[in-house]
Amino acid sequence: MKKIFLAITLFIFLSGCGYTPIYSNKNFDFNFSNIIYTENNQLGAKVGKKLRAFSNKNSQKLLDIEIEVRKKINTLTKDVKGNPSRHEMNIQIDLVVTLNRNESIRQSFGERFNYKSNTNRFELKQYEKEVENLLIEKNIEKIIGYLSRL
Repeated sequence: MKKIFLAITLFIFLSGCGYTPIYSNKNFDFNFSNIIYTENNQLGAKVGKKLRAFSNKNSQKLLDIEIEVRKKINTLTKDVKGNPSRHEMNIQIDLVVTLNRNESIRQSFGERFNYKSNTNRFELKQYEKEVENLLIEKNIEKIIGYLSRL
């Protein structure tokens, strides 16, 4: 009985407050006419694919985007034996946005994350892939916010 009451109360509260997911409405006012990767790497293709999902085909605001993505992993600390114990992953995305084929705007976005090392190299690589995806998602959120203000 408590679960039903809680579910009904939660439903009424969430429907009454106007809650909508952040990027649920695909009514962004820009259309990517061309996305160019300055370096042929998987990160640039990943970013381009995620950005293209936010493109509105009916928009009059045409954007040409040039993407350069750099990933760097630094060793922050080492243990007594000299093995790395903490790392930092930094993903930097540089954009050159051309608005309606007229003016070009250059903007950089970056995120970093610190994490502990793992003696199992396979698990460490899997964890680094998860961190990489997380940092790309955070950068995409920043980019979409920036592009929607242009």
